[in-house]
Amino acid sequence: MKQEVTPAMSTNLLPTRSNVMQNPRYRIVFILWLIAVLILGTASVIVHFHPGPWPIDLQTTIYVQHHTWAGFYPFLNFVSFLNDPIPSIIVMALWLLGLSLMRQFLQGLFIALGTAIADAFDGLLSTIVGRPRPHSPLIHIYVHEPFHSFPSGHTEHDMVYYGFLLYLSLTKPVRQWRYYRLLLPFQLFALVALITIGYSRVFEGAHWITDVLGGYLSGAILLGVLIVCYLWAKQKLAQRRAQKQ
Repeated sequence: MKQEVTPAMSTNLLPTRSNVMQNPRYRIVFILWLIAVLILGTASVIVHFHPGPWPIDLQTTIYVQHHTWAGFYPFLNFVSFLNDPIPSIIVMALWLLGLSLMRQFLQGLFIALGTAIADAFDGLLSTIVGRPRPHSPLIHIYVHEPFHSFPSGHTEHDMVYYGFLLYLSLTKPVRQWRYYRLLLPFQLFALVALITIGYSRVFEGAHWITDVLGGYLSGAILLGVLIVCYLWAKQKLAQRRAQKQ
């Protein structure tokens, strides 16, 4: 006899503990996440006691600033500008408002509030590490920032923000949307911005390359946490709706 699938059964979005222990894919992802946390923690301690700049930092910035095509400058500045506090707040507010009007409040909440919480955590880590901003007579500082340098907040922000948007755009409900292909230009822009933000911060003299790598790593860690929290909240919301039916 074919088993009937109830709404409660269909709301199980997160893998159970037993499935995590038995499924090699889940174990590998979790182990990689733990390794990333360990690497970031170790790097933070090293940078705190040895802020540098290290040889690779100075050499990379000199090379980037002397070998970047002038026509690429406006795009690099634009990508960096989108991550400044005021534009970021405006964009997050628009996401929350727009998705709420479309009855997708949970997605809007995690894009806006989730990204903001991740940024706050990254800012706290940066304050604890306390690495000074780049300064050297051998490089040009195009953007002067008042905050600490490691890890790069702009890079972390893009990793979480664009990473979560890309994740949502690849979920099954969105992929089944009739006009899904219209999202391709936006997906490409998110990917390009995600890649170039690190280059932009080094070019502007706002961060060393090690700051940027730390930003990508912290962003990946926080993105993983954000996705798990989103799936958990979505599952709880679906279960509550199923109980009301």
